Amino acid sequence: MSLFLHPQSKKLSITIVNTSEKHFTIPCIQSVYDETKDTDFEIIVTDNNSKDGSVEAIREKFPEVIIIENKKNAGFTEANNQSIVIARGEYIFCLNPDCKVLNGAVDKMVKYLDEHPKAGILGSKLLNGDMTLQPSARNFLFTRNLLAQHMIPWKILPHRWAGRLVLEYWDHDEPRVVDWIIGASLMIRRKCLEDIGLKDQRYFIFHEDNDWCWQAHTKGWQTHFLPQAEIIHYGSQTVKSIWGNKLTLEVYKAQHTFIRKNRGETALLRHRILISCLILIRMLFTNILRLLGKVDKEKYRISMDFHNEALKIQMNPPGEAARLE
Repeated sequence: MSLFLHPQSKKLSITIVNTSEKHFTIPCIQSVYDETKDTDFEIIVTDNNSKDGSVEAIREKFPEVIIIENKKNAGFTEANNQSIVIARGEYIFCLNPDCKVLNGAVDKMVKYLDEHPKAGILGSKLLNGDMTLQPSARNFLFTRNLLAQHMIPWKILPHRWAGRLVLEYWDHDEPRVVDWIIGASLMIRRKCLEDIGLKDQRYFIFHEDNDWCWQAHTKGWQTHFLPQAEIIHYGSQTVKSIWGNKLTLEVYKAQHTFIRKNRGETALLRHRILISCLILIRMLFTNILRLLGKVDKEKYRISMDFHNEALKIQMNPPGEAARLE
């Protein structure tokens, strides 16, 4: 039985989740219309009980956009799934509301998938608001990859070495197969979706993209990266300013969900031990810097509070990724 409620009748369905972000979502939608000229597409917005008049504003400016109105904040993953199941496209493009499409990026991604049948998932190049690169390719969440990323002093080694082993440090300058892509702009093939299913709603907001790419990998699909398709993603610069250190704590919890689901409890234990050791090393260095007078009292307190909370998560991991409040 198909997970889709409607048969395919469009080339592309674009899904956007909005939660009181009309200042982002409306320009995002406008950029899609401005820069997508060669593709037959529909846009589906799932609104998570916004309080800023988002629904009314979208309806007034873009009456053709399909809107799903939730009576609560269902979270990013569940809301994304609500859009996906009613999508009519051969390809489904999950686009964050805090994005701006540049230079025909959507058309380029559709053309690429048409020409690469083994690609189940495709990610664009992401740029910060100042047009600098926002690294989006990642290695799968294996202990060896974490060790390579955190234990090797990449800053004092040739940059090309880092890019070969750690995708986050790669220049993102050529099309290639990658492990997984940050989900701000992911296009997925309908056939791939039928194979792997919807996003796992145990992930409230983080690492659902990692899990999706892993499920595709296990079914024989590839995840590709296309640098010629450029999209500005403002979110990486604003999310941390809103959530602060809590953002990293929620990422830790989502990592536990991913590893427990896909690698098992033994792998999760190894991961927790590794991250705990890294946290303890950082706490040691913070104390040394404090003793040397390199860190003031307030910064020291904030740092130690964060590391203590992070250590608690590793020592007593929650059952699943917790919801941001």
